[in-house]
Order: sequence, then structure tokens, then C-alpha cells
Amino acid sequence: MPRTFIPWILSALVASLCGGAAPAAETLPRLVLLPIQDRIGDPEIATLVEQTVREELTGRYVLADSKVVRDGLRAGRIRDAGGTTPARLANVARELDTDSFLSITIHRAVEGSVPDITVSGQSFQAGKNTLEWAGFRSASGLDGRKMLGRGVIDDLDDLAHRTTSQLMADFLRPGADLYGRSSVPTPVEGTFRRNTIDPGTISRMAVVPFDSVATDRPQEAAGIATAAILAVLHRHGVPLTHPGIVDETLRRRYEYRHGGLDDLSRAALLIGGGATRYITGTVEIFELKGGIEPVPWIGLGVRVVDVE
Repeated sequence: MPRTFIPWILSALVASLCGGAAPAAETLPRLVLLPIQDRIGDPEIATLVEQTVREELTGRYVLADSKVVRDGLRAGRIRDAGGTTPARLANVARELDTDSFLSITIHRAVEGSVPDITVSGQSFQAGKNTLEWAGFRSASGLDGRKMLGRGVIDDLDDLAHRTTSQLMADFLRPGADLYGRSSVPTPVEGTFRRNTIDPGTISRMAVVPFDSVATDRPQEAAGIATAAILAVLHRHGVPLTHPGIVDETLRRRYEYRHGGLDDLSRAALLIGGGATRYITGTVEIFELKGGIEPVPWIGLGVRVVDVE
């Protein structure tokens, strides 16, 4: 065999094993990864989560440079990009030549003999008032435990990396439709069928931030519950108003009674966010019980309100 053919044959073999050549950067969609929303005040974990997200997106998207993104947000006087209206992000989108945004939030990260972490994510497009994807992952170091105690994760960094990778797998996973939504199961006969929400009858729903009366970390509990309900509703195919629209509506109306919005606040959600219903609730219990292997306990009160 002529020696000149050997490199060609090897290249063809490698390409076949790797599933073909990687797509050129010019053909990949562009995405803005917003600065990690660090609710725990741990820069090292926030940096690790951001690195993991970027690793998972490599080869799938062309990511805007993080420094350019921060400069653009600073120029637009945007502090919390994940809670900013899509309209305010329009200028940043034009500068970065993309209108697709991904926001990741770390709600909880506890180091210890049994570490645990909670992360969530949302994606949206500048100028559109809808939320395109919402994901939520919470994990404990004991989740993967097998026989003889194997599989336990006792390092928070390792747990954070794995959990963030799972969250990004949810974001990248092809689903039943464009956003990977699943169908809503039919209620079992004898349950409160009349109280079941049919996604097909809702033009759009707003998630109003939860309150918390839990004695242990109330603000953290409320944030986790709000992020979780966003992910659950998205997974069941409910069209969602962008959280930034909801936050801006509440701020402009000086509305802090989340469970009982007045007529004008409800009208603002309908006009500004297209929400025909909103959902909110209260975290009443949020704690860990037990010693060496604590068991989580959570109690929720949830309300769905017809805006009209």
C-alpha cells in the first residue's frame, strides 16, 4: 500500500469513529451565557458551574465572550440579567449579534459530610416575552449511593460539576417537540379532574415569586420553590411569561403581596406579559430532619389565579 494513502485512511477512520467532522463555527447558533446568578456567595462554586456550562455547550453553540457580555450589561445598567425584561436586553443582543440568552442560578450549595446543591436555568430571546426553557436540578451526595455505601459523593465540587452537567443535558436534550416538553398525564378517575390545569386552554401563565414563612432560610426556600415550579410547568407544556416581565410588573406596582395581586397588577401581567393566569404560593416548611443521613421536609401552599 502506498505510504501516501496511510494518513488519508487514518483520517477517514477517525472521522467515522467520531461521527464525522465537527460542525464549523459559522454553522453553530450563537448564545449569550449570562453571568452566573450566585445566590450563595461562593465565587469558587460559581466559577466551577460556569466552566461546566461552557464545557457542555462547546460544539453546540458559539458563546459570546464573557467579558464582552459583562461590558454590555454594565453599559445597559443591567444588574440582574436573569430577571431583566427581554426588551431591555435587546440592545445587548444587537451588540453581540444574537438574541438567545441562557441564565443559570445557584440557589444552594452546602459543603459537609453530605454535600447538596440546587441549580436552575432559563433560556429566552431578547424582545420576546415568553420563557423558552426552564430547568431545575437539586442533588445530594447520597443520591447515587449503591450497595455497601458505594457511589456516595462527599466533595461539593464534584457534586456541583455533575449536577450542572445534568442540568445542561436537560437543556440540550431533544424532546417530544421543540422545547422537549412532555404531555400531561390524564387525571385518574376520582381525583379532582375539574381542578386540573389543561395547558391547551392557557394562552400564557405567569409564575409570581413564592413567599416563605419557613423558619430556616426563608429567602432561599422561596427562590428554590419559584425556580422549581417554573421547570415543572415548562416540562408539562404550559406557556410561561418571562420572569423579567413579572419582576418588573411587581416592582413598578410596589406589589409585595404575591399571593393576592390587586386588579391593576393582574391587568399589568395580562397586558405586559400576556398572562391569563398566574401561579404563586408559600413555602411553609423547609428543613432537614435527622442526623447522619438527613431527610428533607418541605410544605407548600400553591394558588392558581385567573387574571380576569
